[in-house]
Amino acid sequence: MPDDRIAEWALGLVKADVHAFKRARARFLRQPGAKRLHDLRTSARRLRSLHEDLREAIPPFSLKGLHRLIDLTGEARDAAVMREALRDALDVRERHAARGLLRTLRRRERIALKRIARTLKHVRLSQP
Repeated sequence: MPDDRIAEWALGLVKADVHAFKRARARFLRQPGAKRLHDLRTSARRLRSLHEDLREAIPPFSLKGLHRLIDLTGEARDAAVMREALRDALDVRERHAARGLLRTLRRRERIALKRIARTLKHVRLSQP
């Protein structure tokens, strides 16, 4: 009996996280942005961690493409954070000298965002 309750509890958690990921995915695809990227990244990482932690208590389900997506969201987020930190640290007189680096970081972020959008179209989650 306790095993059934644990399995039911675990399955409820997984279903809620799958729903949260799908909602974050739809919002990001509709209008990509920093906040939506963060939400997508967070929901994907939570789902992956939950799957790893509870795999003994839940039926197996596919996380196809989720690991690749997590890597890509990290690339985009890293580029955005570095660009913002550099821009905020620069004195007005230094911005001209750093313009090339700022552009490169923005280009890396945009490329990663496009790759995320393409990858999201192929990420499939089968409900447990």
